[in-house]
Amino acid sequence: MKRHPLDPKEPTISSIVDPTPPGGVYLCQVNRQVSCAACCGLYNVADAAYGPLVSMLSERTKDFDRVPRQADDIAAFGQRAQTRCGPGPFKDFHHCPFVGLIGEEQLRVGCLLHPHAAGNLGVDFRGMSYYGGMACRLYFCPAHSQLSAVVKTVVRESAVSWYEYGLIVSETRLLSEFFKALEERLGSPLTASEILNREECRQIVGSVLRLKIDWPFRRRPDPGPCNYVFDDRLYPKPAVGYPPPTTTVSPYDILFKELLSGFNTPAELALAEEMLTDLIENLARGILAGRHAQPLT
Repeated sequence: MKRHPLDPKEPTISSIVDPTPPGGVYLCQVNRQVSCAACCGLYNVADAAYGPLVSMLSERTKDFDRVPRQADDIAAFGQRAQTRCGPGPFKDFHHCPFVGLIGEEQLRVGCLLHPHAAGNLGVDFRGMSYYGGMACRLYFCPAHSQLSAVVKTVVRESAVSWYEYGLIVSETRLLSEFFKALEERLGSPLTASEILNREECRQIVGSVLRLKIDWPFRRRPDPGPCNYVFDDRLYPKPAVGYPPPTTTVSPYDILFKELLSGFNTPAELALAEEMLTDLIENLARGILAGRHAQPLT
């Protein structure tokens, strides 16, 4: 999928009137097709697979376009949309019924109540949301403060769709642990340009961003891809399900845990370790090749 920059004629929803994020790298709205609404409970629905989720959001956006911008009508729409999405895996994680598809081509997700969203004529209706307008304007998810500027830049500049981006950018421990392992393999700190300036490295990072979607060892029953993004430990992730007769944890235990992994056999565990090792090794190899190609000064 081709990556599109933001159209300079189109307002960046949220970034125009909202404050500068902690850490200085803005993660909410990236370009015409990449954005995140994970903190709005986007994926906390009965079926968060890409097809059903896009269908739900598309229908919701069309319905809201026909809603008169009056308090009673907006509230009634919210109740209808909330009922249609079905309960998600985290009962105490609110799914906002006002998340929809935004932009002239509706290629990314965002807030239908935002003053710059279509049909709102500059009026801020976010006060009608579950958390209220103040929270919507001022809140930034833990990824803004917990991820390094390098990791945030690499992730947001490598993503090609809102679906995979929102699933992974809120996985702060998963991303931090992966890039920590990469830097240990390199033996030195990483810069964002070392990945973003090399297409082969960007392709590998694309596979990292899809780990939540493509990981074949998610434990059963599968709770779906949704991640509880807050820091209150209300929904801690379970320990890795190791196969007997395993007696020691894997060097990738943290990554496995963040990916909600469970292994039925030692062979599955070995394959999972090989998959992560290959990602790290191949990415490190590409970065080192770029370093060696730099002219001496």
